[in-house]
Amino acid sequence: MYSELLDKDSYNASYIVEAVLENLCEDTKTELKKIYGEFDYLEKAFKAIKSSYIYVVKLLRNNQPVGLYGLIEEGCESAGIFLLTTDDLHKGNVITFIKGAKKQVDEWSKKYKLIMDNCYKQNTTIQKWLRLLGFKKSEYQDENFQIYYKGDISLYNEGN
Repeated sequence: MYSELLDKDSYNASYIVEAVLENLCEDTKTELKKIYGEFDYLEKAFKAIKSSYIYVVKLLRNNQPVGLYGLIEEGCESAGIFLLTTDDLHKGNVITFIKGAKKQVDEWSKKYKLIMDNCYKQNTTIQKWLRLLGFKKSEYQDENFQIYYKGDISLYNEGN
């Protein structure tokens, strides 16, 4: 498995994002449905990803996309992270995915004082992965979502 930083405006990027979204694991589908709604969640997720600042795709050697992560800028000092996974990623490619994401998150942490994810509480896999990436569980949560963060959480406090 290898990583590729995508030019988000390229045709290849659109194809890869669509391929990942069409093959999401059930936990990730459920989370996106909670965020965007039951019926048009794939379209809305595609638009959000395509408008994001940067994203990296994880590809198997045969160029089959199995996972995607990236940032959505939320100001000059903070960004939101997303992690999208497929069943193929869960079939033996998780360690490589996490190692690559960890390096990238550490790089992003040099630019952003705060990186956050508003994670669906029932998506325990992503919560575990966020902790492996150095994120901490915050006190901010609601019925369905829990905020995980890396960096200065007071920046979130100031915005709310």
